[in-house]
Order: sequence, then C-alpha cells, then structure tokens
Amino acid sequence: MVIKIDIQSLNEKFKSVIIHDINTEYQHNLKNHTNVRDDDKDINPGIDNDRLIITLGKGKGDIQKIERMIKDILIKRRIDDYVVIQDAKEKDKIVILKREHGEQLGIYHCRHCGMAFEDEIQLTAHQRIHFFI
Repeated sequence: MVIKIDIQSLNEKFKSVIIHDINTEYQHNLKNHTNVRDDDKDINPGIDNDRLIITLGKGKGDIQKIERMIKDILIKRRIDDYVVIQDAKEKDKIVILKREHGEQLGIYHCRHCGMAFEDEIQLTAHQRIHFFI
C-alpha cells in the first residue's frame, strides 16, 4: 500500500523540517516493527517536489498510524497553524493543510493532542480537559 502525504499547503520553512521528521520517524518505526517484511525495511519515503507529495512505503501501511505520526510531529515542533486530515477523494492520501482550511471543511483539531472534532463546541469541551490534567 502506498500512502501519499500532500505537503503543498505547508509554509516553505516547515517543509524541510516535516520531511526530515517524517523520514526519521518512518525509518525508526520500520526498524522497531517486528511484522515488517525484509523487503519493506529498505523503503525510503519518496519525495515528489513537483507535486509536493511524499510517498511512504510499498508494503502494508496503516494510514491512521501515519496520520498520528504526522500529528505528533506537528505537536512536537509546535506547528499549530497546520492540521492533518485524510483526503476525502483518495483513501490512501493524507493532507497537511492550514488550520483555517480544516475548519472550513468542518473539522476542528485540538492544538494540544491533534484530536479531530465535528464542531467548535466539542473542541472547546475537549480542550478544557487538557487544563485539568
């Protein structure tokens, strides 16, 4: 399975950071995953600069795990102007886009943990939990 990550909306200063972190995390996960076939261990994320799409893997990948990995990178780097969503048209594509564009699509993301919600009321209630923890 090939998972595409569209980074077209990313600001230029964040692109190289995100690409580096995705590459590092992906390779780390491959080395530590026991169910990865030997021919999948040599996979490097392919980068298509013309279309600004990163392609991960040719083996079985879990798109939710890749999405979580990217959300964690954004949180770790404190890049809270961008969110990660799965593309509605392509099932094996993840898109990194500006927070405002995600909200226009009706998806609201927590700045603390990256969890997605359907409206601002749910998001606000969730964010209050972070203050109590």
